[in-house]
Amino acid sequence: MNANRWYAIQSPANSQTDDGVEVSIYDEIGFGGVAAKDFVADLRKLKGQHIHLRINSVGGSVIEGAAIYNALRRHKGGLTVHVDGLAASMASVIAMSGDEVLMAGNSMLMIHNPWSMAMGDADDLRKEADVLDKLKATLVNAYVRKTGRERGEIEAMMDEETWLDATEAVAMNFADSIEEDIEAAASVTPEAARARFDKFASSMRKTAKTIKAEEAAPAEVVAEPVVEAPVTDAAVDISEENMTADIQAKVDALQADLDAKNAAEAAQAQAAEDIAKEIEALKIKVARLSSEVATRDEEITALRADQKSAGEQAAAIVASVGIDPVAVVSAQPELTAAEKFAKLEGAEATEFYRAHKREIFSTYVL
Repeated sequence: MNANRWYAIQSPANSQTDDGVEVSIYDEIGFGGVAAKDFVADLRKLKGQHIHLRINSVGGSVIEGAAIYNALRRHKGGLTVHVDGLAASMASVIAMSGDEVLMAGNSMLMIHNPWSMAMGDADDLRKEADVLDKLKATLVNAYVRKTGRERGEIEAMMDEETWLDATEAVAMNFADSIEEDIEAAASVTPEAARARFDKFASSMRKTAKTIKAEEAAPAEVVAEPVVEAPVTDAAVDISEENMTADIQAKVDALQADLDAKNAAEAAQAQAAEDIAKEIEALKIKVARLSSEVATRDEEITALRADQKSAGEQAAAIVASVGIDPVAVVSAQPELTAAEKFAKLEGAEATEFYRAHKREIFSTYVL
């Protein structure tokens, strides 16, 4: 068994489970001089093994807890979380890392906003508030991922400091099922759980005040405070663990951009499909009209072959009534010299006049 204060790892031979290794977090996370890096280093040794993580903790350092949460999420081999008594504050976030989360029937889970003890001028305090907002966003991500609930609902629950018993936790998807009550949770009641957390929070506030006082003395060098939320920018740098709000915002923005491009691509594909259908319909219409034109051409050709000229039709009519067309033409009265002269013009008229002057004038003599 690991001798560290707030977590322990049972060897497979001594584990109570038959299908993996048992890891327990039964105290304040990140305290006793043991940091998350120790936990992560031991976790790497369990590569490929199924882990049963047992939790009975009031929480602890947000930064240490974030590192533990991400390390557990990356673990290959499977992870089952058992809430044996209390999973409060950062311990509830770590519980969300499980592939399956089981709660003892008499256990409890609590979520709330991260807090810190700050000291300084107005700018320092505003900066500290911004840090806490970013930290809250990272915690909300873990709860939303597990429960599938809306961010606004989770944020409201954290604002109210929400306590859930096993039945409520399962109903709201913070846990997957309830397992048999265990001894570690035998004395867990809402009152007892709250009293335990309040005692822890009170001790942390006192510790933070002491640390702040020591920070105010320039001649002394003090250790970095370990509280529910960090008080320096350096402590906030957890981007490598994919838990900062900035990274989440970028992911959300990229996802929104991807969704928009996918929608545009789908619209273009639909438009192309519609155009292809219109083109196909036009091709069919053109083919049909071309066929009709060809048929009309054949009909017109046939009609032209059967059609007779106007002269031929007239001759046919004359012949049908028994009249000789030649006789009809010859029977037409011949024009007088004056009538012919009247139809001529220019030189032709002058020449005709000279040749037929007598006949022309005789026409008009009474």
